[in-house]
Amino acid sequence: MSTVLGVRCAGGVVLAGDRVAVTGGHVRSRTRQHVFDFGRVGVAVVGADVDGFADRLDSELRTYRTERGEVRIDPLARMASDLATEFDVSALVAAPDDGGPPQLRSITADGSTTDDDLAAFGSGASVALGALEASHDSDATLDDAEILARDALRAAAERDAGTGTDIDTYRLSA
Repeated sequence: MSTVLGVRCAGGVVLAGDRVAVTGGHVRSRTRQHVFDFGRVGVAVVGADVDGFADRLDSELRTYRTERGEVRIDPLARMASDLATEFDVSALVAAPDDGGPPQLRSITADGSTTDDDLAAFGSGASVALGALEASHDSDATLDDAEILARDALRAAAERDAGTGTDIDTYRLSA
């Protein structure tokens, strides 16, 4: 299935994910992207139709920016929540907040949204989240948070056949 995770710290937000795509217990691809950079907005997603979700979100973000300006965390979370149910995916989204540091939101396939400092979805989520919780420092720099995220995904890959070792990241600085 793949694994994606997010870390919020003093330096900003890091999203990370591996590139494995598993269907029916078989690895179908080791090159599928799960982390997307939409400028000052980042998304990490796993589930049934990752590409459909990312394409549609990209379109909605372009429309929003044309009509209203830069996207903040609340409108992004609402867009992603609506699309998560349609495309049967779970997503982590990162965007600036009004007048504050970047925020991280978790969105499940049923559309529910939570504000998090640490989050993970996918087949290796429990291992990745355990590794994140063991070493997370809320005062960390963005570089330290990225190292933590990569280490957590590597730990998940060692214990979960659905998580790969090729890792993509997205960084949003404070």
